[in-house]
Order: sequence, then C-alpha cells, then structure tokens
Amino acid sequence: MYSKSTHFFFDGKKILISPDLTPIVTFLQFIEEEIGTVLNYNERLKAIRKQYSETLDLIKVLASKLKENSINFKFTFSEKPSTFVNKLNFNRPVRSEMIIIFAQLEVLLCLSIAYNNKSSDEKLIRSNALKKEVIEAFLKNFCLNPKNEWSKANEERARRITPGDLRKLRNSLTHFFSTGKELAISYPGKDKLTRKTEKETNFKVKFLSPEDLWKIARGAGVLLIKQWSNDYKKSLSANSDDFKQRVLSVKDVIEKHGAIIMTSKLQAF
Repeated sequence: MYSKSTHFFFDGKKILISPDLTPIVTFLQFIEEEIGTVLNYNERLKAIRKQYSETLDLIKVLASKLKENSINFKFTFSEKPSTFVNKLNFNRPVRSEMIIIFAQLEVLLCLSIAYNNKSSDEKLIRSNALKKEVIEAFLKNFCLNPKNEWSKANEERARRITPGDLRKLRNSLTHFFSTGKELAISYPGKDKLTRKTEKETNFKVKFLSPEDLWKIARGAGVLLIKQWSNDYKKSLSANSDDFKQRVLSVKDVIEKHGAIIMTSKLQAF
C-alpha cells in the first residue's frame, strides 16, 4: 500500500515522511527559498554599496600615487561614482514583503484544506479558504501554536496575538495595502522601540516585522508536514489508506496549480 518511508530535512529539521510527501515538501521549500531571497535583498545591496565604496577609495589612492609619480593617466566615469552608490539606496518595501509571506501562508492553508477534505476540487478549496472559521483555525493550529518555532521563542508576544489579529492584518494588507489596528507592522531593526511601545500600551498595539511573519510561516510549514508525517505513521500501523487519499489530493493540487519554473531544462513542481 505504501512505499518505504524516507527522511527529509525541512527548515533544518529532520522529519520522517512518506515518499508521497517528497514533491510537496520540495514545492514548499522552493517557495521558502524565493521569499528568503526577497527578504535578504536589502542586505545584499548594502554589501554591494560597501564594496563599491571601498573600490572607489582604492581608486582614489591609486590615482594619488600615479599623480605623485608624475604618471599621466586620464579616465572619466560616465557618471559620478557617488551617484551609482545612491542608486542602490531605497526604502525597504516592508508591506510588500508581508503580502508575499501571507501568500505563502495562503498556499499552506489551501493545501491543508485539500488534505482535510480529501479533495483537490478548486471550488471547494476556494470557498473554504474564504471562511473566517477555516482561516482562523489554521492560524491557531499552525501559526500561533505554542509548538511553532517562532511562538516558542516569543511566548509573551505570541499569546497576545489572536488568529483574528493575523487574519485582519492579512486582509488589510492584501486589500488596502495598509495595516490593521490590532496588529501593526514594525520596520526591521526597530525591535527595541516596538517592544517598548507594546508594553507601554499594555499590548493594545502589537507589532510584527516581515522577519517575524516569515519565521511564523516557516514554523507553520514544519508543523503541517509533521502532522501529515504522524498521520502517515498511524495509517501504516492501522493498515489504512486514509493518509494516501489525503496526500494524493494535495499532490493533485500542486500538479494542477503549482507554478512551472522555466530553466535550462523545463522543471515543473
């Protein structure tokens, strides 16, 4: 009934999974890698700015040495070097980053709906994904679960945030490119200020940064795979095909709707 189980590393965690879960985990890992690249983009630009500035300083020293030795060397930049450095300065698109991460959570939500209902029917998944009770149950069980890695590391903050807070923030961002009243976005690097504000207002205002939300989403993915892995073990023990039916529905959703990545060789997830 089942193929031999295998171990898989997901978010640095070694998990025993069914081979049927492998393409699902791989699909989720590709999404995680893309989001990680987006969130790390500003840091990469900082490194480029630093290296370019250092190169300019070196050129100035070399030009000075050439002049000291009466070596006539002329070179004109097409534009002022400082202009190029300034081009790499930009305001970090924090709200856009949050929207991307909420899209990642939406993927996990839809896959969990397919799994729970043993169905890959698009209408069923879409209708359930719009239900308040379904969304908030998912957020409670996977995002704000005390076993979520972010919740473990931020117990006080996690217990102050409700599934409703997260849902409202998601709706506010995706529909109005704004933020909710109960849960606001904090700019990365402002942790001390936001933690101080939370305590001074007795948590009437709570903050999440893109890094916070990303860790929550990654933790949710790990919990989801762990739950499915446990169901796989139970089905094996009970000689049941229940897990097989559920996971094949999830695979079907990915095969039908997962993005196709064009590389030197066509690769479909």
